[in-house]
Amino acid sequence: MTDTTDPRMSTGGEEEDKRCGKDISMETISGWVHSRMETFFGGVASKVVNYPFSTIGLTLIFTVGFLQGAWVYDEELSSDKQFAPQDSDAVTDGDWVVATFGNEARRGEVYFVSTENVLTTENLLFMNKYNTWVTTELYAMYGDQKVTWATQCDKQPTTGVCKGISSVLSLYDYNNTLINDQQIPVNSLTWRQKQPSGPDVTYYLSGVEYFPGTTNIRLATAARIVYNTRNEEREVTGEGLLDPESEKFEIALSEQTRDFWDTSASGMPLNLRVFPNTVGDVSKAKSEALRGDVMSLGIGYMLTVLYTCFVLHWKIKQPLLGLASVLSVGLSTGSSYGLCWLMGIKFNQVVQVLVLILLGIGVDDTFVIMDSWADESGIPNLKDRMVSALRHAGPAITVTSVTDLVAFLSGSSTSLPALRDFCFYAACGITFDFVYQCTFFVALAYLSSKRQETHRCCCCPVGGCCCCSGDNGDDAEVGGTKTLPPASEENGVLTRGLFTITRFLVGGLCGRLIVILISVFFITIGIWGSINVKMDFDNEWFVPSDADVQDTFDIRDEYFTRSDIPASVYFGRVEYHTLAVQLELNKSVELLQTNPWVVSGSINSWYVDFHGWVLENYPTEILNGGGVRDTSFYILLREFTGWDATRPGPAEFESHQNNIAWEGSNGTGVVKGASIDFLISGTASEEGQTSVDCMDSLRDSIAPLSPAFVWSDPFVFWSSYAVMMDEVTRNVSIAAACVFVLVSLLVANITIGFIVVIIIGCVDVCMLGFMDHFGVAVNSVSVICIVVAIGLAVDYSVHIGHAYLTVTALNNSYGTSYQQRAAFAVAKMGPAVLNGAFSTFLAILPLSMAKSYVFSVFFRMFTIIIFFGVWFGVFVLPVLLSIWGPAPFSVATEIPLNKNPFASEYGDGESDVHDHPDHDTELGDVRKPVATIGGQHPGKHADNK
Repeated sequence: MTDTTDPRMSTGGEEEDKRCGKDISMETISGWVHSRMETFFGGVASKVVNYPFSTIGLTLIFTVGFLQGAWVYDEELSSDKQFAPQDSDAVTDGDWVVATFGNEARRGEVYFVSTENVLTTENLLFMNKYNTWVTTELYAMYGDQKVTWATQCDKQPTTGVCKGISSVLSLYDYNNTLINDQQIPVNSLTWRQKQPSGPDVTYYLSGVEYFPGTTNIRLATAARIVYNTRNEEREVTGEGLLDPESEKFEIALSEQTRDFWDTSASGMPLNLRVFPNTVGDVSKAKSEALRGDVMSLGIGYMLTVLYTCFVLHWKIKQPLLGLASVLSVGLSTGSSYGLCWLMGIKFNQVVQVLVLILLGIGVDDTFVIMDSWADESGIPNLKDRMVSALRHAGPAITVTSVTDLVAFLSGSSTSLPALRDFCFYAACGITFDFVYQCTFFVALAYLSSKRQETHRCCCCPVGGCCCCSGDNGDDAEVGGTKTLPPASEENGVLTRGLFTITRFLVGGLCGRLIVILISVFFITIGIWGSINVKMDFDNEWFVPSDADVQDTFDIRDEYFTRSDIPASVYFGRVEYHTLAVQLELNKSVELLQTNPWVVSGSINSWYVDFHGWVLENYPTEILNGGGVRDTSFYILLREFTGWDATRPGPAEFESHQNNIAWEGSNGTGVVKGASIDFLISGTASEEGQTSVDCMDSLRDSIAPLSPAFVWSDPFVFWSSYAVMMDEVTRNVSIAAACVFVLVSLLVANITIGFIVVIIIGCVDVCMLGFMDHFGVAVNSVSVICIVVAIGLAVDYSVHIGHAYLTVTALNNSYGTSYQQRAAFAVAKMGPAVLNGAFSTFLAILPLSMAKSYVFSVFFRMFTIIIFFGVWFGVFVLPVLLSIWGPAPFSVATEIPLNKNPFASEYGDGESDVHDHPDHDTELGDVRKPVATIGGQHPGKHADNK
């Protein structure tokens, strides 16, 4: 027969002696660290089981104390402040714009779509009828206050006249008589007579066709009316920063439009449809989706409770411990939330999902502790058994908890607020979960075991899992002492199954090749997908797919592509009256005209119009250099913008009042800010990198104008794209480095730390790649899941790696000692890992029906994370350990025959010890005399020739 003894665990030889000498320091350190951790947790368990009620009471007191943070609870509801880096130029520029000019008006649009021609007299009259209803009849109630178009429209600062409506009806002055006459041609020339600045008439139409040989429009398939409402934002309790009156008015407009105006009851022509799109309607749809999906969290929680009760009933006949485990997680969640509120960290919608992460991690810790409890079934005394169980389980859950904690803390250094705050909440939650599992849960587990020992019944909400220990015949007499039933058949079935699979995968070339090929396939797809994955983010993703406004989005995208984006070039406090600044104002227009992202004809420059007006009315005030005379500049500008009551300016230019910010009220003092408006092509928002390219291009265009900058509201989100991939790379790299250092220190083994980092890298690569296949873009929401993936991947792999170090080989009858240890590590910890993974999946399963974007992304991402975390942690890691695995702890436990899940399969269940050289016994070497299986020599395969 061929000797298959692993040369790394050989029985002698100069090479082995050198290896042992080289690794003495690390093995000694690893053994010392492990034994100290076991001693610590043994001491903790001893205190807990001696004072269980005090432990439970103190936990509840601490939780109630931390929950006092609810008195200072604060929630961040603004998407801008959750998903955009607050230190970006876009945020700084935006704050200056709001402080100087006030908030931009809230923009709403109503689309009229015809199967024939929207410009027929009948359709135009109906559109005007609708507009009259909006401006004179529509109202909503905010408390006792009646809000109407007159109260909410965007007004001229000087006259207070509503100026917030734009549409093709402006050609007819919203007059039915002029519409009926049809004497006014629809073309750019007549439009500019009504609207000398701003977008052309074609901006408000779609599917335009012209009369042959003319510029007159004869047909259009769609038209839109733009309604701009005021935006006087203020903090509203429970709703965030908004203008609640405008919100109510917009919601009423959208709902009544759908309920009445888009029906035949309104007299709507048969060829016409009406689709409203308002900010308030979109906000309401987002809020309702989020509130509805919060119920899914409760359903997921209940599924996890039922599953945990079921597993613990099957394993140890204690289903109520499932409730205890989930209660412990609930207390840790409450404590972490309360502590973060006390620290002033705002709650946000992403943090709501944290409860599922803590649930998965907490239940996983429960399974590890109770698996260890089941393994100690031979200890008759309950206190001793619980102390021994936590003494062995404590180091395993310490390694995973501490690495999870550091992984999340490393993510808290990000510039993305939602991710930063989520990581703080997660770090606190993991800390409390770890502490409460080792104390509160252990105390309840001990009390439940005492109940079981005294034959009292327990019940849980799982069908058929009421049990009375005195009825099941599982009690055994050990030395005259009644003991608890040992681990049930479930543990044996799952353990044997995992051992069989792992033994095949690590035991020969065929199994290893299968694992390697499948892994290479996954990683290849992951790399390919990672190359193609896109950065993208759209506020509209937060609107549920079944919301009424989704039909409006479809119509908008079909007929008007994406709405062009309002933007401006801003000048700060400069000497506008000087010729140099006036030339720069003119130059800004020229620079914008050459930029491909600027919509042609959309540039609306107050200075160009002002200069032309002065040239026409006060030609002597124009200097030879082309500028307006400095001594009369501000006097004429006040007249031009309508601030001079004695000499009112031209009405067609009153809109420029919004482009000039004066130092004093009512147009007094000097100009402290000015803006030149234009439109960015809607194609800029199609995907993240395109948005960044557009933003950079516009900024580069204006760069020659030193006091100027370009800003648009979407820039706040686009700035997150600019740093997104750097943030992902940095956070993952820092987290992986921290995990490597911590795992190496906690298990005192660099090899395990390195292999775990490889596993994390494989999981992240596959996750990034499969994001593209699952329709998830890289953005501020999905990047949170990328950080979470590190924590979960650590959980799934470190448990196996730690178990691998805690045992030494039984014998070599079914593979090398390293293969045996890899298989036994999976058999020992695999059930807990799989149960933890499946319970996490059950927790997120209801989110598969989520309507809100955040929960929908979390379901898809967590599904990917769990699958690849289990694959690489439970199946790939043992293969790597069987090839490059390190030596066990110096205090490692031999795999005894009565704990070998395959004793009955491979032998007669009896062990006898053969003489075997014991190397370096004075150094505590792990290679001790070991048992045989079926009488075979430990160094040989029975079938090998």
